[in-house]
Amino acid sequence: MSAAGAARAGSAGLARLDELAALQGIELERDASLAPLTTLRVGGPADRLVLARSREALVGALRLASASGIPWFVLGNGSDLVVADAGIRGLVIRNRARAVSVEGTTLRADGGSAMALLVKRCIEEGLTGLEFGISIPGTLGGAVWANAGAHEGEMRDVVTSVEVWDAETDAERTLAGEECAFAYRESRFKHSPEIVLAASLVLAAGDPAEIAGRVDEHQARRRATQPLADQNAGSVFRNPPGDHAGRLIEAAGLKGFRIGTASVSTLHANFIVTDRGGRAADVRALGDHVRETVAARFGVTLTYEIEFVGAWGEEADR
Repeated sequence: MSAAGAARAGSAGLARLDELAALQGIELERDASLAPLTTLRVGGPADRLVLARSREALVGALRLASASGIPWFVLGNGSDLVVADAGIRGLVIRNRARAVSVEGTTLRADGGSAMALLVKRCIEEGLTGLEFGISIPGTLGGAVWANAGAHEGEMRDVVTSVEVWDAETDAERTLAGEECAFAYRESRFKHSPEIVLAASLVLAAGDPAEIAGRVDEHQARRRATQPLADQNAGSVFRNPPGDHAGRLIEAAGLKGFRIGTASVSTLHANFIVTDRGGRAADVRALGDHVRETVAARFGVTLTYEIEFVGAWGEEADR
């Protein structure tokens, strides 16, 4: 969701982090493997990893990193990102804050809530408008951050307010939906020091059976068109105006093209899949090759939708 700096966390900073964490009773995991925590299953370790099971724990971990002077990164379900083979320096905070409440047709949830579980809650409550979210594999916080979408729907259609923590002011505040600068796979949160803590969604009353039917249709379509059985990070590139990235990549003859442990999916060309024990460097090299080939063939420069995070370019990447 967000990172504060990309510099290597020095030993003094980590020592300070460990000291403050011990004083506050916060348990940190050292040199924690991140690959199993991502849907692509590649990448190296985090210097330190902490699990935040509540909003309060999340903010506490963010303040802990800030007081220690080290970089931090908030991790949701680990979709739509590629962690460098060298891992992530500093503190990785795994957001598992998942409180959910419903009042009338408004659903409010913590940022660590899985989108699939929120959709199921909507079915139970008879709330329609979030059915598209069943095809978003991440958390609510990540979906808001990216203005994620599927099946002709996206988060800006339903988000009315977002609660954030500002790293610069150490303050929590609430933003109205129109303040979030939502655009195609974009929001203000990609360019600000704000971390999404929770969001409120305004939906509409509907028949649970009909809502469930639409959700089932979306799931069936996703299973038929996406490589869900393979390790992947979701759509690799944004769709260019008036076209689809997958169509361009397939037209360039790149379906099945491989570099090392990564290959372009033969089911959907806008997905990169990895072998067990794959390398993040292979994923990035393949993605760059796809961009260069499509640009050369069609004059269209594809923009990455997935995020490359961590210590890219460090000696440890060799």
